[in-house]
Amino acid sequence: MGKFKLFLLGAISFLLSQTAFSQEQLGIRLDNYTGMDQAWLNPAFVAASPLTFDIHLGGLGMFGENNYAFIRNTSILDMAKNSGKFMSAFDLDGAPAPKGYLVGDIYDNPNKKFLKFTTTFTGPSLMFKIAEKHSVGVFTNMRAAFSVTKIPEVLGFLEYDRKKYGESFEVSPFEAAGAIWNETGIHYGFDIEKSNGHISFGAHLKYNSFLESGFIGIQDNLTVTKISKDSTLINNPAVEFAITTGNLNRVSFDANNKSVDIGKPSIDFYGHGVSADLGASIQIEDNEVEGYRWKAGFSVLDFGMINIKKKAEFHTSSPIPADYMFTLEDLQDAKNLKEIEQTISQNALGNPNASLKAKTFKMGLPSAISLQGDYQFIQNIYVGGALVQPFGLSRYNLTRTAILAVSPRFENRYFSLSAPIVLRDWKSPRMGLAGRLGFISFGTDNIGSFIRKKDFTGTDFYFSVSLNAVNLPKFLSGGRKRSRRSTLGCYGF
Repeated sequence: MGKFKLFLLGAISFLLSQTAFSQEQLGIRLDNYTGMDQAWLNPAFVAASPLTFDIHLGGLGMFGENNYAFIRNTSILDMAKNSGKFMSAFDLDGAPAPKGYLVGDIYDNPNKKFLKFTTTFTGPSLMFKIAEKHSVGVFTNMRAAFSVTKIPEVLGFLEYDRKKYGESFEVSPFEAAGAIWNETGIHYGFDIEKSNGHISFGAHLKYNSFLESGFIGIQDNLTVTKISKDSTLINNPAVEFAITTGNLNRVSFDANNKSVDIGKPSIDFYGHGVSADLGASIQIEDNEVEGYRWKAGFSVLDFGMINIKKKAEFHTSSPIPADYMFTLEDLQDAKNLKEIEQTISQNALGNPNASLKAKTFKMGLPSAISLQGDYQFIQNIYVGGALVQPFGLSRYNLTRTAILAVSPRFENRYFSLSAPIVLRDWKSPRMGLAGRLGFISFGTDNIGSFIRKKDFTGTDFYFSVSLNAVNLPKFLSGGRKRSRRSTLGCYGF
């Protein structure tokens, strides 16, 4: 059991230290000179920006957070110094850790558990203006997301470990979902000039190609009885799960010899779909500052579905048996995922193939609605804010993180600096720091995870590189006097 605990802690800690994406990247989303980086929060922002074109060369963003496991008293900088020196708190048995070692531990608290991480590689994209009213563009991104939320407190490792043999307890519904996909899309925006500002509209139409994806969920309350260290009796289980099997079928293992062979992975697309981002914004200007005095926006993000039709399996426990005895010993001789599925199906439903109901499945993308606001107090000094609220289009969905944020910033054509304060999923707020030097943007919405030594539960960071140009007549006049002939003015280092 000690080796299992160490493996579990190591796996979670690795995910959080290596794979973490800030979904919204607010430090650069409200900046008026980041080009297509603005569009991922609201596509209408691009149509009203002072840029005449934007060539986005690439970027990377990562976010991860959990309340299940943590690494004691450390930070990103501290972990970089002590990479490779990791041990489990269970191995210490209350003794102090050796100097320089990172110690993984598990929370013991009465809270529902969650784990989220996402990663996005923003690929090359291009946007340019036509007649100063229309913005058109193309883009491509590679994205990955995983989330498991509302795990009942009793399924926490320590909480379950304390249960006595023969003791029964209730488990409430929860679900997990994940996917890796590529999106290729087109952008269009339209800007309407008014006497005191602008009204803008924007849209992205995206063609999505899905690699690995899947979900698992418990639909109804169930009763669990701890029988022994390796056996659990589950009463009236209502479990569904779906998964792509292209690469998983290449994985084989030997539990007796504790060996795993992952085979040779391949890149294949198992399904396709269409999604959209839609947005609108309004800018109000006055004579005291250049540009707008205030801006407000509304957007719908990632409106669409995942539709997997190739090398896919959907399993369900229906018809639900009265009870099911889950025993790890029954899986001891299984050599791959298929044998595990068939063993469980045989024991629970009396047939090794009874759980397989379909070879296709659907799930929702991380859809959300968003409200944005921005106010320029004095020249170049802004305070922006955003609200992002996720919603689902299907029974199972990739879950976006709910966000409420306020971000003061200094901004001009060549430089910006912001300090976002971000409240994620209506929990404890975090302070971030972001900046732009010319065409390079970078930041984090959790600066404390880099520099402050404390229990480490997650982090995020992002950076982006673009080449773009300003509409000089609009820029110099503060946007109040449009020139029919746009002049391109590139910043030179």
